Amino acid sequence: MASSEDRFLALVSAHLGLLYRVAGGYCRAPEERRDLMQEMVLQLWRSFPRYEERIRFSTWMYRVALNVAVSFYRGERRRVRDTDALEELADIGLELSAADAVSESVSDDARLLRALIQELPPVDRALVLYLDGHGHEETAEIVGLSPTNVSTRLHRLKDRLQQRFDAVSRAPARERNDP
Repeated sequence: MASSEDRFLALVSAHLGLLYRVAGGYCRAPEERRDLMQEMVLQLWRSFPRYEERIRFSTWMYRVALNVAVSFYRGERRRVRDTDALEELADIGLELSAADAVSESVSDDARLLRALIQELPPVDRALVLYLDGHGHEETAEIVGLSPTNVSTRLHRLKDRLQQRFDAVSRAPARERNDP
C-alpha cells in the first residue's frame, strides 16, 4: 500500500497544472508565483489528512489553492519563516521549479488576456476556472456560489473581458504596456 506522502505526490503531480493556472492568475512576478506555489502545496499537504475521498481531488485542490491565493493576494499571506515548513516541502519531494514553465511561445493575445484576468477581483478570477473546462456546477462548488450565480457572473465577466480586450488590443503598442 502506498504511503500518504506517495499518494499525495501522485495526486498533486497529476493536477499540478491547476496550481500553475491559479498562481499565474494571481501573481505576475515569477518570484511571487513561486512563493504562492510553495504556499499552496504546503497548505495542501497540511490539509491532506482531512481530504475526503467523496470529493474529487481536483475540486478539493482548487478550493484550497484558491483560498491560499486569495489570502496571498489580499496581503494576508503568511510567509514561510521557519525552516521546518521549508523542510516539510523538501521532505515530500515535490519539485516546483516548473512553476514558471509558462511557454515563451504564448501569443500576444494570450498574454494580454492573462494580464486582463489578473486585474479582476479575486472572486472573478476564480470564476475563470470555467475556462479550464469545469462546468457551472463544479465551479459553483469550488468558489462557494450557486450555479445560477456562477452562470450570471460568467456571462457578465466574459462581456467585460471582451470589451477590455478589444479596447486594449486596438490601442497603439506603447499604450498597451499598461493594460
